[in-house]
Formats: sequence, C-alpha cells, structure tokens
Amino acid sequence: MQFTIISPQQRKELAISWLEVNTPAGNFVIQRGHAPTILLVLPHQPVTVCMSNGKQETFDTPGGILEINRTQALLLLNE
Repeated sequence: MQFTIISPQQRKELAISWLEVNTPAGNFVIQRGHAPTILLVLPHQPVTVCMSNGKQETFDTPGGILEINRTQALLLLNE
C-alpha cells in the first residue's frame, strides 16, 4: 500500500502494510483494500505505520486529513 504524507514543507512516500491513526470517531487501522474513507486525524496523537519490510514506526502529527482508497492513503498535515 502506498502512503503519502504531505505538509507545507515536504512530501514523503512510503510503502506500508498497514497504518493506524486516531480520529474523533476512534482508532482506525487501515490496510490494502480498505473502503474509501476520509478521516480527520487528531492533533498530537501517534500515527503508527508498518513498513513493507515489517518494521514499525510511530510519529506524532499536528493533525490533518487522511484520504484512503483501496490501494493508497494520503495524509495532508496541518503544519
């Protein structure tokens, strides 16, 4: 699954197996084939990704909008 993170300063693309985010509606785990969805990502909450090689990484975000389709996820950060 392709995961793209876009902020005003940079753009980063990652090949991932899954993604976990916190939203006002709760915690979501997104994998390939997920139903198309648009989510509000809570600020200062952890986002966890599992890379295609199995390595997990966690980072905080300033909040933003996550657009998901069946093969990719796009995170637009507030800052």
